[in-house]
Amino acid sequence: MCSDVTRTDVLTAAPDTTVVQATDAMRTHGDEFVVVLDEQYPLGVLSAADVGLALGTVDGLADRPVADVVSAPVTIREGASREGVLSRFRETGVERLVVVDEADEFVGVSSRRALLATYADEVDALFSLFSSDD
Repeated sequence: MCSDVTRTDVLTAAPDTTVVQATDAMRTHGDEFVVVLDEQYPLGVLSAADVGLALGTVDGLADRPVADVVSAPVTIREGASREGVLSRFRETGVERLVVVDEADEFVGVSSRRALLATYADEVDALFSLFSSDD
């Protein structure tokens, strides 16, 4: 299930949070991104890459609201199967999916890395079945 690979303890920010406030929070918490929410509805994801791309094109970037530079969120429903998550990653090419509930409210974030780790754990468990000393 999608919930198996969803992180709920992610940084979030309001649309009017400044870029410098968001990047400071990312640095302080060791996170690679911030999900920008309007109430509980995802407006986008701000990553270090988004900030880097905006450096040369957005005047006064540090004091601009994050809503000006976020990438549009790619969403998936929290009830999606793990195969559905994999398929969504394949079709969109993104590194992370914003997980929403039936009302389109923010639940968490699923990453390619978390999905890969889940599959790797299962493969390890299968290998251990065949390598036992029975």
